[in-house]
Amino acid sequence: MNLLIFGPPGAGKGTQAALISKRYKLTHLSSGDILRAELKTGELGAKIKTYQDAGKLVPDALIITIMEKAIIKNIKKGGVIFDGYPRTIKQAKTLDKFFKAKKINLDAVINLNLSETEAVKRALSRGQTSGRSDDNIKTIKTRFTVYNTQTTPLLKYYKKQKKVINIDGQLAIATVFKTIRQRLDK
Repeated sequence: MNLLIFGPPGAGKGTQAALISKRYKLTHLSSGDILRAELKTGELGAKIKTYQDAGKLVPDALIITIMEKAIIKNIKKGGVIFDGYPRTIKQAKTLDKFFKAKKINLDAVINLNLSETEAVKRALSRGQTSGRSDDNIKTIKTRFTVYNTQTTPLLKYYKKQKKVINIDGQLAIATVFKTIRQRLDK
């Protein structure tokens, strides 16, 4: 099974992806974690940091290259759940072509619905405990603008493919996960 988890900043994508990966024995490919690792040890770290600190998406060509390396490294282990990738139509189309060439399917897109007010509150709260430099009000607002203009069109793209599973992300973590499990187990 290959999945994508989708939702606004602060929706709980990472939390739910970790639970899903454990339950279904999938490799959790978090673009944020992969980019943060690249920041620490990779040659592209300084370039990535300038985009992240400004709340902007890393350019398509750069993120596609980084994610394809991660996919190739991990796809042999079985299914994957993508967290934070793809974020643009170009990235989604590139992922579709990549999967088609490898004879792999994207089975579902889990969309965590969450109000902007609640998402901002969660992201700010996370920033107080995580130390993430991008969890501050200015950067979060920029991330929402980017999310609304560049990422939300992916819902329409994947709806046309009949892959979207809508989940109420406002609920407690355990309740959200139970709903996801019920939908995936069908």
